[in-house]
Amino acid sequence: MTRVKLNLASGSVQEREVVTAFKINGVKYIIFDGESTGSMGLPIILVSREQGGKVVGITDAEEWKNTKETLKKIISGENVEYASVQDSLNADDVYYRQLTLPIASFDTLKSSYKIPEGEGSTAGIQVDTTPVFEPITPEDITGGEVPTAEPVAPSVFSTPTIDTPIVSAPVMPENVTPVIPGGVTSSVSEEISAPVETKEENSADNKYEELKKEFLASAEKLFDELYEKLNH
Repeated sequence: MTRVKLNLASGSVQEREVVTAFKINGVKYIIFDGESTGSMGLPIILVSREQGGKVVGITDAEEWKNTKETLKKIISGENVEYASVQDSLNADDVYYRQLTLPIASFDTLKSSYKIPEGEGSTAGIQVDTTPVFEPITPEDITGGEVPTAEPVAPSVFSTPTIDTPIVSAPVMPENVTPVIPGGVTSSVSEEISAPVETKEENSADNKYEELKKEFLASAEKLFDELYEKLNH
């Protein structure tokens, strides 16, 4: 893009990049890159008018309105009469009015600018990195004041997320022999078996069965004898 050296009335010098330049009824208007952003983070442009080889600010309300309408036409894709800009110009100390634009509109202004054939400006001017004091409050493309974004307070209903640590179950090490009360140890891999009957327990059961049989036989015999006596 074209950069222009501006020799201010106070004696200081600024260098600005030209975003676009056009004519309205034969009057040339130059739009410079403000190289800064507004309160909403939107690019700022500097709108100026060239008069008698000097860059001045726009003070007339109707002229300011027409200039913004032309900018809207460029952004919407309509054709306008573009103009070239010299690489060095004299300028008033306050030679512009500020506007803020959406980033897409700003890029459209730059990409749409076409210098008329046979006209142009020399390049290669060093960039002045000295900060420029901007005393004018920027406006948006509609002409209104730029709104100030209000911070959004965190919701009081939000529930903080607490990460619960995962506790693993203890793992019994292999080949460990636990101690059982009474001083007896047993391997973990052993199985619990049913108690085994001893020989003494088996012999007692056999004697009980024999006595039971003898008692039943004696009782049956006694019953038969009583029955015969009663019948005789």
